[in-house]
Amino acid sequence: MRSSFIRAPLRGRRTTPATFVDRPRILPYTKFMRYFLGLGSNIAPHVHLPRMVQALLELAPTLHLGRVVETAPVGVIGDPFLNTVACIDLDLSALELKRICNALETAFGRDRGAPGSKTKSRTADIDPLFGLAVGALEVPADRLPHEPYTRPMLLELIAAIGMHTDAEQPDLAPGVSLPFHDLMIGAAPLTIVREGLRYHTA
Repeated sequence: MRSSFIRAPLRGRRTTPATFVDRPRILPYTKFMRYFLGLGSNIAPHVHLPRMVQALLELAPTLHLGRVVETAPVGVIGDPFLNTVACIDLDLSALELKRICNALETAFGRDRGAPGSKTKSRTADIDPLFGLAVGALEVPADRLPHEPYTRPMLLELIAAIGMHTDAEQPDLAPGVSLPFHDLMIGAAPLTIVREGLRYHTA
């Protein structure tokens, strides 16, 4: 079965949906899940992070996005990263979502099969962190990542969308503002809604 996803835009701000990847679906997956993802880039991150956001908004019309923070590379040789987190409700299994995230990374120019790729700079990191049933209000603390380039923004986003966890909120660095169509993203958590080619906040 083929699905329409956004093509990573190379020029300008507005694009139209295009066939991007094939969903590896044989039987319908009818259980919606709320997934949390980590997003990052240290190659032209001001360009690639908005492109990742747009690609995710082709999977579902609503995306909760955390603040964007500049962080030092951990285990990677290269420039600082811009990192953020996202939350999205999808009728995909965790395996399907991981396959799509890997396909998106490849489309953005990351060669996951290259020797030493885990320590090289990258245009795109799109990492599913965990999933919960849609409607869940509690995030178990043991599901939360400990990495400093993800955890602070994730805890802030969880609170911003009305969910709760017992983990303590660490200090947060100032957010980095990035243009996204007619919006500015990154300074603080926000919810983006796609309606055709228009994007607005909820």
